Amino acid sequence: MNPADGTVHDPVAELFGDRPPSRLLAAWYAASRLKRIHRRGWLARGLPAERGESVADHVFGVAVLALLLGPGRPALDPGRLLRLALVHDLGESGAGDLIPSDGVPPAEKTARERAALAALAADLTGGAELLADWEDYEAGASPEARFVRQLDRLEMALQAVAYARTEGLPPGEFLASAGRAVDDPELRGFLDELATLLPAGD
Repeated sequence: MNPADGTVHDPVAELFGDRPPSRLLAAWYAASRLKRIHRRGWLARGLPAERGESVADHVFGVAVLALLLGPGRPALDPGRLLRLALVHDLGESGAGDLIPSDGVPPAEKTARERAALAALAADLTGGAELLADWEDYEAGASPEARFVRQLDRLEMALQAVAYARTEGLPPGEFLASAGRAVDDPELRGFLDELATLLPAGD
């Protein structure tokens, strides 16, 4: 699939054709497509697909950060942090993992992901809440959404350092991107620590 081609894919139709499962199972199959979509930013820098993380891997990483850091944030709702972490990339199940070099304007990228998530959540109990959570994350409207948006960038930086150590992938642009997005003092401290964990010469 070329996610830059403008197509919003129907993962359930791709699997089951004209005999789809029930709505809840269909939503699971749609969401689980994230396990088969590679994070294309790494591939664009030469990482072989068989060693690259999936979008689901990244979502798991963000959720674990939310799980670990949420209890230390009394002003934030830990359960909401987890919900936002889990939903934040669900739209990529149909829209794919678009990256800046695809040339898709941000508003179009958002529209494609919204359409994919709306299709996934349609007719589900709680589907409207899923879509509202995603909208909150996209807008950074709530304190929890703003924190999870920073966790998203921190997780990318963590993975960049892992790939620098295991694959020799230069981490500089990913660490710089995270540095521009992260302003929470504790999270910035983790970014500073990551700089000390790079292989010699990076």
